[in-house]
Amino acid sequence: MEKQPYYIQIASGEIQSRPDVSPWNFRIFANEKEIRSLRDLLNGMNDADFGTFWRAHIPAVPYHEDADNDQYDRHMAAVYEKIYELGDDEAREHIKNWRNNV
Repeated sequence: MEKQPYYIQIASGEIQSRPDVSPWNFRIFANEKEIRSLRDLLNGMNDADFGTFWRAHIPAVPYHEDADNDQYDRHMAAVYEKIYELGDDEAREHIKNWRNNV
């Protein structure tokens, strides 16, 4: 399968095939199978984020002891790993610099 450019907006979970449709964070090159995989990861991150919303209303549960936050963090890391794998040079450099500064 031939790879096409896609434009990813992390916060909204959007994957666009054109850069002028909405704001985007990263440009990647992917085939249909890779886009489906990234979509699944973004959906998982969104689902986990919904769980963290409810936990936020229970102040007695610390962030570091909450399974929903752990799940969200794992999904976010997987999304960034996939973007690093499929991303253009600018996307990879951004993620690499972020990793070095953490």
